[in-house]
Amino acid sequence: MFKNLKSLFIVEDETSAKPKKPAPDKKKSAKKESKPADKKDDSAAKKHIPPPPPRTDGSGQVTEKFTTMLLKAIEANNIDGFDYIEFKEAIQGTDGMGMSEEMRYKSAFAVAKTMGVTSDYLIKTAQAYASVLAKEENKFLQTVERQIQQRVGQRKDMLTKLEQAIQQKNQRIEDLKKEIEEHKKLLEKTKQEVSGAQDKILATKADFEVSYQYIRQQLDDDISKMKQYLANEKAN
Repeated sequence: MFKNLKSLFIVEDETSAKPKKPAPDKKKSAKKESKPADKKDDSAAKKHIPPPPPRTDGSGQVTEKFTTMLLKAIEANNIDGFDYIEFKEAIQGTDGMGMSEEMRYKSAFAVAKTMGVTSDYLIKTAQAYASVLAKEENKFLQTVERQIQQRVGQRKDMLTKLEQAIQQKNQRIEDLKKEIEEHKKLLEKTKQEVSGAQDKILATKADFEVSYQYIRQQLDDDISKMKQYLANEKAN
């Protein structure tokens, strides 16, 4: 059933093998007996159903994964009896007959009328399948939103935290640069103070030494002269 349904909506690549004729569905075996006996090969639908255009703008493209998922949903909600799906099969059965599009639809509807099916019913069942697809879209979008919250949202929070951490560290670096400059200035000032203090101390020391030598020399001279001049005074 699924392969037959897929052939109604999906245009196979011309280079791929032609699909085998699907086994008749048990649920619809009776109603399919009334379909045109001269139904052409599915590949003939290429004359009437153009393949999806390739993606050129980054907006997405038709994929096997999602078309299968959507067609499976339609298959799971298949309406009993002759409905839009069988009508579409009947239209496809007119491939290769040289009919206009309008005549193909009218010919397929002629088959539907033999089973008591009205055009309103065909439209109603087609809209029902459209609702099935809409529900699948809604579920898928909810799943996408959850994935965005779980995978993208968390990473966005991480990006914000990282940006804040970088900003804080850059600010800390700037503060450290200022502190380093202040320390350099203090270092130079301290060096100058140390150098000045050392020079002053050494100058004071030099003054002391000179003063010491000046007085000491006088003492030494006096001692020497006293020994010389006063040596004989001991006896007296």
